[in-house]
Amino acid sequence: MKTDLEKLFSGTLTKEQLITHLVNIVDSLTELVKSGVDFENILLDKKHIFLDHFSNRLVFMCLPIKDNVFEKVSMNGFFKELIASTSYDENDDLQFFIKLHNYLASPRVFHLQEFKEKLTEFSGGCGEKNDAVTEKHSNFYSPGLITRALALADEGTPVLGTCNELDEYEEGTTALGIDNGRLPKPFLLEVETGAKIVVTKDVFKIGRDPEQADYASNNKVVGRIHAELVTSDGEYFLIDKHSKNGSYLNGVKLSPNERTKIKHEDRIKLANQEFVFKLF
Repeated sequence: MKTDLEKLFSGTLTKEQLITHLVNIVDSLTELVKSGVDFENILLDKKHIFLDHFSNRLVFMCLPIKDNVFEKVSMNGFFKELIASTSYDENDDLQFFIKLHNYLASPRVFHLQEFKEKLTEFSGGCGEKNDAVTEKHSNFYSPGLITRALALADEGTPVLGTCNELDEYEEGTTALGIDNGRLPKPFLLEVETGAKIVVTKDVFKIGRDPEQADYASNNKVVGRIHAELVTSDGEYFLIDKHSKNGSYLNGVKLSPNERTKIKHEDRIKLANQEFVFKLF
């Protein structure tokens, strides 16, 4: 019996479940590459990656180059799409999800080992804790168990063999560039109109002046550059830019030019114009 990754990620996941699943995928991909499988030939599609419940192994499909008609996806793109389509338990550690979201969306060269280290860093734990989590969920995957890959023969017939038998593949790599895909960006939801204002920059300016503001308000009591929404190290901040009529976070007036951390579902009021800050 096999279950594909799409089904494994279909429910609402806790932080611990998400970390366990992601670490196990990273470990299994690393094992494949070390075994001599060319990464370019691994089909990174959650509908074609399976958990074999009998052996507790992840099973991947490897496609010969001449028969590969599937759209190629970068390692970074694969994880971004996986996270973007995952329902996350909002009652759990939301900061972990935010940092993970922003890390995958950033323009950097992607490395499997670095990604695994970031999962530990973002979770606020240590390496030993992650090892314990992996063992606890051994029914998903145990590192070192993956010795097989699902390959397609030239005629298109699936055959199961060990990674060592795939000698014809070139040596793979785990360092890939980011693709053009993007995870959903945070946004402001205007309370009165329901308008969705996507935060498209690390320093996002809000005000009345259309030549300076990234979002130009028609509200006459909003300042020319009333406030800034700043993204820094996976966290979000609101800064009042010495506005005449003030900026408020959950009913509390902000001091001018001071960074105040904001989170998912916080209510922001610039003068008398109100927004809700959302991550997804």
